[in-house]
Amino acid sequence: MNKHYWTWPIAIYLFLGGLGGGILSFALVFDILVPGSGEIFAMPVFIALVCLGLGCFFLVFELGQPTVFLRVFLTATAIIKWGAILLSVALIFGFVYWVSCLPWDFVAFLIPLRGICLALAGICGALVMVYTGVLLASLKAHAFWSTPALPVLFTVSALSTGSALCALALGMWPFDPATFNNAAGLIVSLHEKELIYEALHLIDMVLIGVELLVLLMYVLLLRGSGNAVARAVATRWVSGKVAPAFWGGMVIAGLLLPLALYSGGGEAAAAVAPVLVLAGGCLLRFLVVFADDRRKVPGEDRFYRRLPHHDAEFLTAWKNKEHLY
Repeated sequence: MNKHYWTWPIAIYLFLGGLGGGILSFALVFDILVPGSGEIFAMPVFIALVCLGLGCFFLVFELGQPTVFLRVFLTATAIIKWGAILLSVALIFGFVYWVSCLPWDFVAFLIPLRGICLALAGICGALVMVYTGVLLASLKAHAFWSTPALPVLFTVSALSTGSALCALALGMWPFDPATFNNAAGLIVSLHEKELIYEALHLIDMVLIGVELLVLLMYVLLLRGSGNAVARAVATRWVSGKVAPAFWGGMVIAGLLLPLALYSGGGEAAAAVAPVLVLAGGCLLRFLVVFADDRRKVPGEDRFYRRLPHHDAEFLTAWKNKEHLY
């Protein structure tokens, strides 16, 4: 039973969903703190919409029946229903917000709606970040996932990756501080843009530190837990075959190195550190999703032991396909 039923499309969906939600959350927070500054996030919001859309595609693709995906909205209690609703609301209102930022006169009627659209998109984006961790934590058979720490870890990681991508795309088209039609009646200056840019780097440094702390506590505590399944997964991460990816890829390259680059400043902090943060966030989802060991149901081992081997005599007795009708 070494087959992974949770595969790479799910990992990409969780990463893109958290990333998109993080971007929308930062756009809303900065628009509240500095009225009118949300428009600087026009390009990051567009990237967030692309991430959420691609994430939905990978999720529907992984379900195997894309033609009946609408059934997810009809389920009464499934947690995936709420994820679908939150994603839909974030996509719809985020798209309306972004269209209102385009420098075209025929969309000017949407400018008064920017505030409410960004608020709804940002709130749903924040809930999507939490949902990506809750989705896995709700699966009780997977002891490595079924812990309140996983939603916290995924949320902090989503905020970190969202901050990194916002810093990379901040102030790009369609935003132009000289001509932008600001919904708040203010022109956001280039100086304010630089302050927001520096604030995003500082916030990301704090988030990286928190993520590192939560990640290490999460893995090391599960390694010493009484649950054999969770302990086996955590041991593989700390000292087993997954250890190089965990320590080298996730901890060092995805967290410690970006933190050092942010601290040093310069071009490395502007270009390299955010890319490493994004790569580390993606790697984290892959590591968690492929750590899908589950508790076996009673009698499962006995059932599989009784199954015939593929080269059993009665399976290979037919020479001319006599068993076919």
